[in-house]
Amino acid sequence: MDRPFTHQPVSVETNVDSLRQRLADLKRQVDVQAEEITRVRADALRYRRYFNLAQVGMAITSPDTGWIEFNGRLCEQLGYAPDELRTTTWVSLTHPEDVSLDMDLFASLVKGEIQRYSLDKRFVRKNGSIMYGNILLQGVYRDDGSFDHLFGFLHDITERWEGERERLALKQEIIDAQKRALRELSTPLIPVAEHVLVMPLVGTIDNVRAQAVLEVLLDGVMRHNARMTILDVTGVEVVDMEVMNALVQAARAVNLLGAQAILTGIQPRIAKTLVDLQADLSTIMTLSTVREGISYALGRQKT
Repeated sequence: MDRPFTHQPVSVETNVDSLRQRLADLKRQVDVQAEEITRVRADALRYRRYFNLAQVGMAITSPDTGWIEFNGRLCEQLGYAPDELRTTTWVSLTHPEDVSLDMDLFASLVKGEIQRYSLDKRFVRKNGSIMYGNILLQGVYRDDGSFDHLFGFLHDITERWEGERERLALKQEIIDAQKRALRELSTPLIPVAEHVLVMPLVGTIDNVRAQAVLEVLLDGVMRHNARMTILDVTGVEVVDMEVMNALVQAARAVNLLGAQAILTGIQPRIAKTLVDLQADLSTIMTLSTVREGISYALGRQKT
């Protein structure tokens, strides 16, 4: 037998209070969501302003190196209008000599082997000029770890790089000037009379200095139209086969230019060394002192 239905009366006040509570809960949820939306919009606006007003180039690029988004500063740096830049890739704007290293790092980033990298490299602007830039790139990955896109900064360091290049060039000029000065000091060539040159040699003569002696001597013979060249070895500490060969080569080269080579200042110990070495000095006139050499040269000038 069916149980008789019993009606339980519910007061109107209870229903109204429950409805009010539910409405209050919904309002709180809406307020929280509205605050979250306002915060997200403020963050997005802040990011957009930072992105657009940044004084460095900023870009988001795809896995195939195309542009997803970029700011106006990047367009200014590379010399392209926005619509023009969208038709390029960052690889196509990279100097050909710098592509390989950049692509190797990019491939490692896509694989997740690295998450970011920084690199100095060259870009080719629209007008063909070169911009030296420092790039800082950060990979952005999906929840499953796969690569999604690239976020990057580009700093124009052209002025700094050119300044460094000028500094290095100036440094090299100073080094070259010092080398020339040392060369002139180590291989001085003195015109003592018309068509007469004296080169007093002091210290040790190695292969490098021997080559310098030869070059300076031959250049001097040509410039001064010399007929007599005196190589004075009074100040040479050691004369070995290497030094002797250098002197003989210098004398022969001088003779080929139509001048005569005179060797002066051979000390007893050096003479003994030359005898022991069986040095061939048949093509070189030898005299005791540089004064005798000069007297001989001047005497030959009068004849």
